[in-house]
Amino acid sequence: MREEAESPFRKVRFLLYLTLAGGAAASLVVSAARVAAALSGINPELLQESSINVVVDALGIAVLVFLFKRDLDAQESRLKRASRGAELAKLMVRGSKAILGDVDVNDGQIFTASLSDFRRGRGIEKRIVIAAGGRSIIEQVIQEATRLEKSLTLSDLIVIPVLFPDGRAPDQNETLFSCLAFPVGEAKWRSFLTEEAKEAIKQGVDVENEGFCVILKKNGRVGQRTRGVFLDQMVGEVTKRREMGLDVKNI
Repeated sequence: MREEAESPFRKVRFLLYLTLAGGAAASLVVSAARVAAALSGINPELLQESSINVVVDALGIAVLVFLFKRDLDAQESRLKRASRGAELAKLMVRGSKAILGDVDVNDGQIFTASLSDFRRGRGIEKRIVIAAGGRSIIEQVIQEATRLEKSLTLSDLIVIPVLFPDGRAPDQNETLFSCLAFPVGEAKWRSFLTEEAKEAIKQGVDVENEGFCVILKKNGRVGQRTRGVFLDQMVGEVTKRREMGLDVKNI
C-alpha cells in the first residue's frame, strides 16, 4: 500500500509501456517483412522507407525496455526502503523513564519501547541518534552523551549506542540518563546494522573504528546518516536553529 501511495501511476505507466511496445513490435515485424520482400525483388522501392522504419521501431522498443526496467528497479528500491523502514520502527530500546519527562532519572525506573513510539503524535516525540561502532567508539559516545545530557535533552535527542557488529549494548552497567537508551533484541539490531554498515563501507567508512550514525526525524523517517558520531555538532545545529527563531520541535 505504501509503495502504491508513493508511486500511484506505476500501473498506468507499465500498461502504457506494454501497449507502446506491442505496437512497436507489430510495426517492426511488418517493416522487417517489407525489407525482406524488397531484398527479394518485390516492391524494391519500399526498401529505404522500410529500413528506416525497422531502425525507428527497434530503437523505440529499446527505449521502452529501458524505461520499464528503470521503473521496476525504482519499485524494488521503494519496496526495500519501506521494508527497512518497518524493520527500523520495530527495533526495541530500554531507558530511564526520565526520557518521558515525568520522573527523575535518579528514581531508577526503566521503560521499554519500540522506535516507532518516539514518533510525533505517539506521546514521546524524540529524534533518535543510532550510534554504531566498535567498543572504543561507543564508550566515547556514552561519555560525550553524559557530558551533553542537558543539551541533548533540550534538543529532544535520544542517543542509542550500539556495539557493532554485535548489535547490543556495551558490557558496562547501563547508567540511566535522560538522553540515553539502549538496544533490546540483539538479533534484530544486528540485522539492521549489518545492512546499514554495508552502505557505510561503500562510502569508505571504517565502521568499527570511526563509527556511523543513523538519525531519525520525529516522523520516524531517516533524516541523515553520518560518518562518525558528532553529538556536539548535532546539538549545535539545533541550538543554532533555536537562536535564529526557527522551528526545532518538528525537524
